[in-house]
Amino acid sequence: MSDWIPIIVALIAAATALIGYLVNGRLNRISDKMKSYAEALAAVEHYRQLPYMIYRLHDSTPETRAQLAKMIGEAQESLSFHRRWLDLGSPAVSAAYNKMVDKIRKDNNIYRQQALDAPPPSTDGDLEKFRDEFLTNTHDESRECLRAMRNELEFPRRRHAHTSNE
Repeated sequence: MSDWIPIIVALIAAATALIGYLVNGRLNRISDKMKSYAEALAAVEHYRQLPYMIYRLHDSTPETRAQLAKMIGEAQESLSFHRRWLDLGSPAVSAAYNKMVDKIRKDNNIYRQQALDAPPPSTDGDLEKFRDEFLTNTHDESRECLRAMRNELEFPRRRHAHTSNE
């Protein structure tokens, strides 16, 4: 029996190391996914804020128009990247994210044009003038997207229990 003790101890140590490795790997994947989701949501918010940023920055100089065009292009590129990235990872998260983005995109073009048509801010008080008018209400879509993201971040055992209670 005493010959088996070192083997049992080695097996317990190996099992502990393997479990630690697997748990740590899962936690790292969750952390990476959380960061990816946060970046995707930041891209949405940046895009959502474009009309307001245009209003604050616009004038008729070619430099400003070039800066605005670059800002709009980068925001749209970032949204497209995150749409595809999320689609590769989770159809449920992708569908909820796309629904939110589609709602914002629908109004954003109109709001950007309104921001360009509005007279440029001439006083500090004017900077907040159109703040709420240029923002699409996405509370329901945001809540749905966050729910899908949280569901993807949970361990499988909890995910099933969580979704069945909703």
